[in-house]
Amino acid sequence: MKRKFIEKFKQKYGPWAVVTGASSGIGTEFAKQLAAIGLNLVLVARRKDRLENLKQNLEQSYKIQVRIASVDLTHPDFLSTFRDLTEDIDIGLLVSNAGMMYIGHYFDNDLDAEMKMIDLNVKAPSILTHYFGKRMIKRGKGGIIYTASMLGFMGTPYATAYAATKAYEVAKAEGLAYELKSKGIDVLALNPGLTDTEMTADYDFSAMPMKLMKPEKVARTALYCLGRRTLATPGKMNNMMNFFAKHLMSRQMNTKMFGGFMRKTF
Repeated sequence: MKRKFIEKFKQKYGPWAVVTGASSGIGTEFAKQLAAIGLNLVLVARRKDRLENLKQNLEQSYKIQVRIASVDLTHPDFLSTFRDLTEDIDIGLLVSNAGMMYIGHYFDNDLDAEMKMIDLNVKAPSILTHYFGKRMIKRGKGGIIYTASMLGFMGTPYATAYAATKAYEVAKAEGLAYELKSKGIDVLALNPGLTDTEMTADYDFSAMPMKLMKPEKVARTALYCLGRRTLATPGKMNNMMNFFAKHLMSRQMNTKMFGGFMRKTF
């Protein structure tokens, strides 16, 4: 990363960043890349052992401060942990990355699991945005990144509820970006395609036209696009598919196409 980019990023989004879903995949990459920039971190996930290992590695490698919180973001009282952990520090960046996905016939999926996914993918980011966003408004600058998905741009058979949760994040990012621009706060929806993470490990995506991307590139795309765009899609093939989906195909055609792809994944 270039020195000018790092200095500008730290000035606007430092000195502390919160990263949820930090124990693996894209979340871990966000943590590593933000540490390399020089931001102190509040890392959040359920698996405490992974967070402790990541904390130790980042503090030793980058000489930053790291706080961790082993929290289940589907728990109704999770915000109290954030208040206790962050009340004495200046949070300039929220990376709302934690999420889950279920693929399959909608009525074959467990209803309680679907509701838990909605809590994690929609409710928890909304609560965190409201809490940290108000603090950023008072400080007059900051940033918010949501890890959404390409599937949030269309109704997606066999990932129906998941795609709907990501559509919510896309629309929220677009609306908040407009509302918060005058407050000095940048908002970005990161819309990855297939990414090599634990979330995709249990499914067969070989029929898809795009290959699984590495989490490193996905996280890097978000950090470079924050403050420059409201929506960011990593990868040339993903951007090409987005272009066709938006400009050459109807929503019905997109749903039909992705239904054919998704039917082969489980």
